[in-house]
Amino acid sequence: MGYETLLLEREGAVLSLILNRPEKLNAISPRLLEEMAQALDEISRMENLRLLVIRGAGRAFSSGTDLQALAGQGLERVPTAFRYHLARMQEVFNRVSSLEKPVLAVIHGYALGAAMELTLACDFRICTLEARFALPEVQYCLVPDLGGCQRLVRILGVAKAKEFVMLGRAVDGAKAQELGLVNKAVSSDRLDQELNAWKEELLALPPLSIGLAKRVVDLSPDTGLQAALEYTSQVQASLITSRDFEEAIRAKLEKRQPKFQGV
Repeated sequence: MGYETLLLEREGAVLSLILNRPEKLNAISPRLLEEMAQALDEISRMENLRLLVIRGAGRAFSSGTDLQALAGQGLERVPTAFRYHLARMQEVFNRVSSLEKPVLAVIHGYALGAAMELTLACDFRICTLEARFALPEVQYCLVPDLGGCQRLVRILGVAKAKEFVMLGRAVDGAKAQELGLVNKAVSSDRLDQELNAWKEELLALPPLSIGLAKRVVDLSPDTGLQAALEYTSQVQASLITSRDFEEAIRAKLEKRQPKFQGV
């Protein structure tokens, strides 16, 4: 399927979803949003896909919401229309976070506002040392509305989340790594090398267990301990009867690399 604002590039078990409006610093327009929803539908049907990488074309990951395109629709003058648009954006970002496979954001240049919120919906984030992160909405008499507030609290805790949300502070990639906002920050010339290292590590793991491990972790903050333990027990019971569990044990005993099938 062809897209105007996105590129999908598949390499084996890895799919790269590339924001492709470089002339607009990959600003997130209503069109890009709808195409992302369509792309996620396509991704959900792909067989043997084990890793989704999200990145931006050109000079930046994304400068955030395309305010010019949004204003052109006049949504700010029709509250019901704006609420529908916002709910649609939230749904798309939530679908990114709920994919039953790891999602890795690769960030260079800007990741501002909605773009930073998109990276927070991913499981892992790597970036350049010079990358810029910010949630500047408060400066425009708005608040982050795509899950950034909630996900930041989970990632950084309340105090640091308030610095981003209430003050609109910007940080570079080095500071983002120090805070724990990203998993790794590297020099620009090493970003692709770092990406390849993450691909290698993630693809070496059993796809069945890594997807369910993601689910267990994501449910934990909103679930009571006993309920979370019961769910974990159900997950473990299903995994211990899987062929990949048998393969992992056999490979360990035979001192060889396992060959996982996702079953």
